[in-house]
Amino acid sequence: MKTRNIKISLLAFLMAALFTGCNDWLETESVNDTDLNTTIKSEEYYAALREWKSTPGLPQVFVWFDNWNGISPTGENSLRGLPDSVTIASNWGGHPKFDLSPERKADMEYVQQVKGTKVVVTLFSAKVGDDMPEDEIYNIGNSSDEAVVRPAIRKYAEAIYDAVVAAGYDGFDWDYEPYYGGMFDAYLWLNDVQSRIFIEELGYWFGPGSQRTERDGRKPAIPGLLFLVDGEVGVGKGMGLDWESQYIDYFVLQAYGSTSDANRTYRVSGVLRDMAKHIESGAITEKEVVRRTILTENFESYANSGGGFLGMSEFIFKPEELNQQIGGCGLYRSGFDYAPKGKGDYNGSPEYYFLRKGITNIFRIFNERQNAAEQSSEAAK
Repeated sequence: MKTRNIKISLLAFLMAALFTGCNDWLETESVNDTDLNTTIKSEEYYAALREWKSTPGLPQVFVWFDNWNGISPTGENSLRGLPDSVTIASNWGGHPKFDLSPERKADMEYVQQVKGTKVVVTLFSAKVGDDMPEDEIYNIGNSSDEAVVRPAIRKYAEAIYDAVVAAGYDGFDWDYEPYYGGMFDAYLWLNDVQSRIFIEELGYWFGPGSQRTERDGRKPAIPGLLFLVDGEVGVGKGMGLDWESQYIDYFVLQAYGSTSDANRTYRVSGVLRDMAKHIESGAITEKEVVRRTILTENFESYANSGGGFLGMSEFIFKPEELNQQIGGCGLYRSGFDYAPKGKGDYNGSPEYYFLRKGITNIFRIFNERQNAAEQSSEAAK
């Protein structure tokens, strides 16, 4: 069988599972007597799940995960309790980011190795050196002198990379909030020289730019580590037009409370504006920018109603005949969606009611569009 047909068959298998009564792809595991070191479904199921998550162009389901202890194998406190079809989970919250307890480490390794879920870490990184061991070189204040800034940020970016690799994460998410973060001394956000250099240096370690051969003395980077930027992307200060942002894997929009397609269109259009220089140069296409854009909702505020999340999961960006499905949907503080909230069961399970419904939406639409494209291609032959 050709590789192309294998991919189609695999996707068909997944979508069949999504819409069967059992709906295994979306179910959370039983809370009763489940061992983190064992699986509760067949290896064939998990192998297919891992392979499906590598499907080219697959939309992402992203969550910021907090209140993590990893002790219980299910529920809002463990990564393993998330629906199987979540593709990226980020360690966000007040617990340690890199000094992971044995329970958190085992929980993370389980979802990575068994479910194929990518686990990244979110840092504010508002000033050079944040969250890393102290080093005199980081004390650059608000300097814009590249001779001072470059060595400090270069060392900081590599320190983040080393910490990510040592902890076992699959990538890094920079929470960039220069206007809305309310921090007057967040120089890495506010200083244009510093933020530009930070993105450039991170791109040597994370994302598709990490495999550049001209590294100016930098050691080789592990391939495939994700590079995400969230926060003021396409809004507020936005990303700098001169950032090396073509090397970012996903632009994660804090589109909190966006309940209309007009608002969602505005937010995604903002990313295209931020990326205009790279689009004009041919480094990336408009469609690819949209495919890398994830819309997220704030469940710290909107868990009871779902806010704009379900609309995000169904959103197609259509201005100027572009007609491109977005790169994914996601939740801030997904644990608030775990406990039932009087909404009833969704396909046999009350847990993660809105998250699971959004998962069904985004992959149903992806499958429908894939099928339509295949039929159009066959008809044209």
